[in-house]
Amino acid sequence: MSKKNFKPYVFFSDLHIDRWDRLKKERFFEFIERVEETAAGVYILGDIFDFPALKGDSIWPRHKDTVNRILGLSRAGLPVNYLIGNHDISLRGIEIEEVNFRLTYPDNKHPFEVELFGKKVYMEHGHYYDPLFLEHIYDAVDFLRAVTGKAVDQSATDFLRDVVRIFQRKPKHDAEKAATKEKTEVGVPERFLKLWEEAAEQLLKKRRCDIAMFGHTHGPALSRMLGGPQFYVNTGDWVTHSTYVEMTETSISLMDWIEGATIRQEKLD
Repeated sequence: MSKKNFKPYVFFSDLHIDRWDRLKKERFFEFIERVEETAAGVYILGDIFDFPALKGDSIWPRHKDTVNRILGLSRAGLPVNYLIGNHDISLRGIEIEEVNFRLTYPDNKHPFEVELFGKKVYMEHGHYYDPLFLEHIYDAVDFLRAVTGKAVDQSATDFLRDVVRIFQRKPKHDAEKAATKEKTEVGVPERFLKLWEEAAEQLLKKRRCDIAMFGHTHGPALSRMLGGPQFYVNTGDWVTHSTYVEMTETSISLMDWIEGATIRQEKLD
């Protein structure tokens, strides 16, 4: 007897809608319509937008239609889980769990794990593995917010990140070459991406899960780990890509919506 054809679960992150043009927004709306029609549930791994808004104005008037499209999935009966990232860390401390919608901030004390199609899936945004966003930075941000009473979160982390970068500068003879390359990079520089693979490997061992999934790096990835049926997955972004992940009963796929391409697909043993 053949197995039932369950609807897929969909995962994406790092929309950064403040950076979109009209076309990217239209294509995302098409994507959301398709998700509503075909998916069993949605997991968003952080950074829908940037707090404060990049343009310096309020997020809601400019992006309420996009936010409402996403929330509309839950209103249509589709379970939506939102895992807070570092660019929307102002939401940290807010825990919402309602019918078909959950907002949470995973960390070491409160890991986020679910079982899908009999596979244990570990998820978080992934900024804690970034050399520029170590946990003490977020503790400092919490302190500044408590002292000032102001929403200093993202501007403070940006400042602290830049301070760290000063001490991580390369020797002078490498500076021009590195600067030329990294001006065009969005997200984590390619030379650091191995850190997330290593983190995933440790989580797969420690938590005995089947899949470890992050966002944050803006670098889409899907690879087998530990020589077996365990996987590291990165959802990529909707800035330089339009990537998302689909998981069915039999496979996990990394896909690009605008390109209409399956970047990589692996069978779930």
